Amino acid sequence: MKTQNIRLIWLAAILLLLNMWLLSSKTSFKQLNFDTDLFAISDTSEIEKIGIKSSTFEYMMSRSSQWRLNDELPSDPSIRKIFFTMLQRIKIARELTGEEQSTVYTRFDSVGTEVVVWFNGGQLAFKVVGNSNQTKTYFLMDEHVYEVEIPGYRDYLASIFELKMDQWRDRLIFNGNWRTIQKMEAFYPEHPERDFSIQFKETFYEVVGLEKIDSSEVVNFLNQFEFLQANERISVGFLSAFDSLSKTAPELVIRLEDIKYKQPIEIRIFGELPGQQIRLVLDQNAEMMVFEAQRIEPFFRTREDFIF
Repeated sequence: MKTQNIRLIWLAAILLLLNMWLLSSKTSFKQLNFDTDLFAISDTSEIEKIGIKSSTFEYMMSRSSQWRLNDELPSDPSIRKIFFTMLQRIKIARELTGEEQSTVYTRFDSVGTEVVVWFNGGQLAFKVVGNSNQTKTYFLMDEHVYEVEIPGYRDYLASIFELKMDQWRDRLIFNGNWRTIQKMEAFYPEHPERDFSIQFKETFYEVVGLEKIDSSEVVNFLNQFEFLQANERISVGFLSAFDSLSKTAPELVIRLEDIKYKQPIEIRIFGELPGQQIRLVLDQNAEMMVFEAQRIEPFFRTREDFIF
């Protein structure tokens, strides 16, 4: 009898543990009544077009236009790569309900973004918003609100959907070096006595007006222009002081002729504004951009800097 009672106690314990496991599993299954890959696009090569819209901006990009913004302005390939990788790896962490859901809807109405991705003959449409601390990202679809994540990635995912069109633009200005640059001219409109030029002559460069040059200084100077990117492309209205400044004479103009470019590339650097850590730069097409001041300070050279 004693042995039988012990067996019954063990059986009851096992049944209790089994019921607890089933209860927890049922709860777990209830929490995961969605496809964690609902927003993921496994093959991003099938993406044909992207549309992004908020209360303050709207733009589109398509493969057929070589991912030009609104079919006009080249987009930044590095940002596109991040965007596509995110769409490929995005996962739903959990679904929000009740007060949490209402809070996200309210926040979306003020700062949210609408996204449409066309791919493989269909489309994926959803809304995006982040929390005020910029630590969590939410995707909204069909009256559902999901917190999303990329496993192992802790940065604020919504930030890429909050980029304005100018922030998506290709920041590359020039990509040449001492092996490809044929001629470099520097003009100081207010101080023409500081003008100088460097040009390739037979086997190496010459600094016009100098008999002997420091070849390493020349190479180092020209290599500064390799993969030269602006900090950001901007448009009129970015800063009213820059709008006014762009109508004045630049402080320095650099003109580069390179075997990889059909036409010369110009870098027009404008005077530094008080209290600003960035400087206005225009290219040969009068496209506006900004650089950190310290990045372009080494461009300000004179002929004497290359004397051997």
